[in-house]
Amino acid sequence: MISRIILSILLCLSTLSAAAKIQFPALISDNMVLQQKTDACLWGKASPGSTVRVSPSWTKDKYSTAADSEGRWTINVPTPAASATGHSITISDNDSKATINNVLVGEVWYCSGQSNMEMPMRGYKHQPVDGGLDMILQAREDVPIRMFTVGKTVSPVPAGDCNGSWKLNTPGNVAECSATAYYFADELRRVLGSDVPVGLIISAWGGTSVQPWLSAEVAEAEGLDISRLPQLSDISEGEAIRIPSTLYNSMAAPVFPFTVKGMLWYQGENNCNDPELYERLMPRYVECMRKGFGLGDIPFYYVQIAPHDAYGDLTPNVPRLRLAQSHLMKQLPNCGMAVTLDIGNCYCIHPADKRDVGKRLAYWALAKDYGINSFACSGPVFNHMEWDGKRALLFFDNTGGGVSPLEQELDGFEAAGEDGVYHQARAIVECETGTLSIYCKEAGEIKKVRYAHSACPTASLFDNYGLPASPFVTDGSLE
Repeated sequence: MISRIILSILLCLSTLSAAAKIQFPALISDNMVLQQKTDACLWGKASPGSTVRVSPSWTKDKYSTAADSEGRWTINVPTPAASATGHSITISDNDSKATINNVLVGEVWYCSGQSNMEMPMRGYKHQPVDGGLDMILQAREDVPIRMFTVGKTVSPVPAGDCNGSWKLNTPGNVAECSATAYYFADELRRVLGSDVPVGLIISAWGGTSVQPWLSAEVAEAEGLDISRLPQLSDISEGEAIRIPSTLYNSMAAPVFPFTVKGMLWYQGENNCNDPELYERLMPRYVECMRKGFGLGDIPFYYVQIAPHDAYGDLTPNVPRLRLAQSHLMKQLPNCGMAVTLDIGNCYCIHPADKRDVGKRLAYWALAKDYGINSFACSGPVFNHMEWDGKRALLFFDNTGGGVSPLEQELDGFEAAGEDGVYHQARAIVECETGTLSIYCKEAGEIKKVRYAHSACPTASLFDNYGLPASPFVTDGSLE
């Protein structure tokens, strides 16, 4: 009887100890990467009302905060400059202590979207990734790239945690990592230096539109129907991921308020049914994500959908969707678009060339956030048009030394006169002036010009470094 009593007491003490143990969300764990030279946010649960003490190994300073009545705590800890040295963080309260090990300090990026962001380095069935095998085989644990992939799930309300863990840079982990995100990280590391770790938080789900990635507050304000959110338990997964805010709740909200440098986005194919709505919703998505991270107007770099010619009845909407995407750079500050007009696949919606996609996203970050790339990052961006009596002259920004190629007739240009009817036009960058000239007798006096206005166009206009121009319409419309 005495032994049973002692055993019961020990079990009770064990239960109490477990209940009081310091707890962290999945993101705050071994092998994580914290953003350098900032106040990185850590959070979790402890004994209610207790003092939570944080001791990072990179400094002798100690930090403390109080857990609230439910045990929740949040604290911001100053981080040092990037290095590939592994650190630890010890966190304790009145009753317990825990240590997070092998922590790196470097650059952290949040990567989201649909299947082209989700597409792993090993590719999809019958759909390879260029260079994927080499990247997988070259992966080494001592290369400081770390990946956290948020587990797929849906939720009717913002979740406090997610499934996932920080993965080391091993062949098996790289094979399952988003190829676009990994190529971005690899390019950053190559340029910034091998001692600058890069952390990727990847939250993507194939076949999704932007609507489920919006917060319920934003979705409702934009007139979207969120009435079915409470009924998710009775709805199939395939249907649930089409309901506004389900993925924001389950796969974005749990990441907040982790401190990141910026965001990457590769999505749009599933919004070709309504380009005008997409043009309206994308700024709201960026704003609600920036609000969630609480870091101000952090960088948002995104990928314009690539050429593909199998959208069925929605095919006429595809060029209009690209134009809607290009307008985001003018709608919000600190946004940049990677153009993929030259690296698509008319027969496969998942282009194999993810290396150039990742690199082009990195060009933006290196130019705007790291002060390294002053040469080119966007490809030519249309500025304005002038009429000189026999031709239209088009002028561009961000050309890196001028549009190209010179003295070659360029494909994909159409011109319209007073009646608004487009005709095929002759386009050439003339050697004498370096200006793109458009000729079209059928249009008469040219009032507007559009470029690459089809589902699967051929890229013909580039900057001086070989980056393609985005499709455009000179009057700024979607037509």
